[in-house]
Amino acid sequence: MDVMVGKKVRLIDRKIGQKIREIRKAWGLSQIELAERVGISFQQIQKYEKGSTRISMMRLQQVANALGVPITRFLDEADTASHVSDPKAGYSINLKTSEDFQPLTKDEVTLLKLFRKIKNRKIRQGIIKQLRGAIELETPE
Repeated sequence: MDVMVGKKVRLIDRKIGQKIREIRKAWGLSQIELAERVGISFQQIQKYEKGSTRISMMRLQQVANALGVPITRFLDEADTASHVSDPKAGYSINLKTSEDFQPLTKDEVTLLKLFRKIKNRKIRQGIIKQLRGAIELETPE
């Protein structure tokens, strides 16, 4: 691997790590809590967040699932260039970046945590209906 490609790879690892940390903190999770959800050590989460250890796509998908976000949240348009056949002929797709991610407030985090503890599907659906009704009442006609 040439030096420029190596530097770009390390930069990508750091960017992905920063986004993991940003989203984890927005959800109000500690590194330990995220590690438990993924099934790895919190030290490994630290390494991913620092960008000192490369994260595989499989592990990134596990982290995305644990954080409740699509895996694309961690990828910038510039980071998705293909280097398989021709390093100069990359492709890009429009992905939402971390700037589009709105961190949750403490009340929203509490609401989500409590909602996830409710196992009964009918109760969950009832709560959703109540929230929709509350929104309709607040919405000016």
